[in-house]
Amino acid sequence: MKRTIGLLMLLSCFSAKTFSQENFYKIYQYETALVGHVEMSLWNTYIPNSDLTLDYFDNTLSRKNLFAHSLEAEYGLTDHLTLGAYADFLDPQHGSFNYVRTHFAARYRFFQRYDKFINTALYVEYYVPREAYSSSQEVEVRLILDKDLEDFRIVLNPMITKYTTGSKDKSIQPGVLGGVYYRRCKVQPGVEFYSNFKEKTAEIFPTLNIFLSPSIAWNIGAGFGLNNNSDNLIIKSVLQLDVQAFRPSNLFKKNRIN
Repeated sequence: MKRTIGLLMLLSCFSAKTFSQENFYKIYQYETALVGHVEMSLWNTYIPNSDLTLDYFDNTLSRKNLFAHSLEAEYGLTDHLTLGAYADFLDPQHGSFNYVRTHFAARYRFFQRYDKFINTALYVEYYVPREAYSSSQEVEVRLILDKDLEDFRIVLNPMITKYTTGSKDKSIQPGVLGGVYYRRCKVQPGVEFYSNFKEKTAEIFPTLNIFLSPSIAWNIGAGFGLNNNSDNLIIKSVLQLDVQAFRPSNLFKKNRIN
C-alpha cells in the first residue's frame, strides 16, 4: 500500500508541470515612440484553460483562470531610441492580487523605414522581480526584423533570455516570435507565433490590431498552446495611448535662453 501511494504521489508530481510560461505576449515592432511622446499601455492576459502550474511566492498554484496585468510607459528620447518601464501584477485563482516585478527596456531602430531591404531594430529588457516573488533577475535581447510585402507586414523577433542572479539555470534560452499582419485598414487582422526553444513552449494567436484614433491602438488576440508545455487557451489585450509630452531639446533651448 505504501509503495502504491508513493507511486501515485510521484506520478502526480510529473503531471503538475511547472514551466517558465509567459504571462504577456507582444511582437515588438520596428517603429519607436515619436520623439517627445509617451506611449502608455495597459496589458491584460486571462488564461481560461491550462494544465500547468505557477510558482507563486511560497505556493504552487494552477495557471487556470490566471489574470495578469501590466502597466507600461515608453518615452521617445530621440527619433530612433525609446526607453520604457513596466510594472507587472498577477492574480491567480487561488491566490491574491500582487505586484510581482518591474522591468526596464530600450528599443533602438536603425536607419529609416524603406532605407534598407529589411528594417532592423534592437530591443533589450531587464527584469527585476519582487524579492518575495523571485530572486532571479533576467535579461532579454530581441532582434527586430521587419518587411512589408504589398498589403502585408512580416515581423520577426528572434530572441535570447538569460537569468543573471538567483538559483535558476543561467544558460542562454533562445526563442523566436513572429507575426504577419494585413495593414490596409483600421482593423488589421494578423497571426502571431511564440516559441521558447529551451522550455519547449509554443503558442499561436489570431489577432486584431484596432486603431481607434490616431493616438489610441488596441491589440487583442486568442492564443492556443501547440504542445503540453504551453497553456491551452490564452486571451490577451494591449491598449495603448500616445500622448505628446516634451522634447528634451526644447528644455535645453529654454535653459540657454534664460
